Amino acid sequence: MAKRQGKVYLGYEEEIIGEKNQVLLSYKVNKIGGFPNWPPLDNLKYSSKCPLCGLHRMLIVQCYAPLENSVYHRTLYVFACISPNCWNLSEGWECVRSQIQESSVTKQESITVTPSAANLAWCNAADEWDENDNGDSTNGNVMNVDNEPANGVRNSDDDESNSFELETVEQALGNLQVFDAHNANMSPQGAVGSNCGPEAAAELEGGDEPGLVIVETPTAAMNDIEALLHQTAELPVELRNKLTRVPMQFIPKYIYVEEEYKKSCFNDDRVTELLNKYKNENELDIDGVAESVSGAGAGAGSGDEETYEEAAPLHGDKLFHAFVTRLKNNPGQILRYTRDEAPILGAPLVVNSAIPESPRVPNVCNRCGSRLICELQLVPEFADTLKISPNDISLSHLHFLSVLIFTCSQSCWQSMDTVVNEIVVFQPEIV
Repeated sequence: MAKRQGKVYLGYEEEIIGEKNQVLLSYKVNKIGGFPNWPPLDNLKYSSKCPLCGLHRMLIVQCYAPLENSVYHRTLYVFACISPNCWNLSEGWECVRSQIQESSVTKQESITVTPSAANLAWCNAADEWDENDNGDSTNGNVMNVDNEPANGVRNSDDDESNSFELETVEQALGNLQVFDAHNANMSPQGAVGSNCGPEAAAELEGGDEPGLVIVETPTAAMNDIEALLHQTAELPVELRNKLTRVPMQFIPKYIYVEEEYKKSCFNDDRVTELLNKYKNENELDIDGVAESVSGAGAGAGSGDEETYEEAAPLHGDKLFHAFVTRLKNNPGQILRYTRDEAPILGAPLVVNSAIPESPRVPNVCNRCGSRLICELQLVPEFADTLKISPNDISLSHLHFLSVLIFTCSQSCWQSMDTVVNEIVVFQPEIV
């Protein structure tokens, strides 16, 4: 018997959270950017500084994700360093989970929430996730000599003699210059050529008016095309200086949540029932029509029914093709949440530990040893929602293929915990 498909919830970008709605925000709200809304826990401390560069990380997304039959309210906070050198590394990202017991929340919030505010709800609790328990040219060793004297070319008429005229040799020796300030035998470094001598030149042969052609120094070949494509501009100086002092925020926006629509969920029996009903009501021989169409499509002399196969993508990357196709079924999605199904991948997760800069597949929780699950996935369109407040600053390097958040399947928690670190796997955009 086939395994029942689990539920997948999709997040979509919604309206900007204005100043008047800031008082309504809490750890139960799903949002993009802004500052984190922590639960009212005692001694809650979190350092947002990036361990790689020292800049303050910025909140990417806040996700309220309670579990069924649990006494805890549970929220995931995903942070990232926007420095170009850290953004593409999993170490530049961080996800922390915070939990608080419902009984303690009731006691503390009963004092602060007013009756008018209690009646206000955003999209009828749409911000809550459904619950589920599952060669160096400057080295100084260059002697400045004219490359080819005007009369130093081999005489074509006397090619076999391999000799030069005495005048030619004297002229070449006269043009030889050594720009060493000391004798080579007296200098501890030996003879040193000049670094600032005249540029190399060659005279043109033939013609009444000889001219000079400047010989340009060849430039080093740039063969690492992949590195060139990944080059990004540094952060603006003002932005970098501010992030060294205080945290900043992306423009906060609400996230609308709905269950993923899957085309495979059609009930074939129901479709057949409706088709038969239509046939009976209209007295149509649909079976005969279908057979004639099938016969015409199969071609003359062919009695077999025509079959169709899904064509492979021209670029040959079936995994990426399936990834894009799944996203297009529900256009506009920016994140995916599930505790039942595996994430959709646009590129394989590297298992080889010999490549430290590649994302690796996490297996177990390093706190309790339980199995890890990919609970939250940010997809490429999420990057388009990130605008730095207050001037709507958009940075060109803030993009990715996927950001995968792996959490403990048991959501392990101890009474003295305030935040628990989860695992982030960053997959860069495919070039």
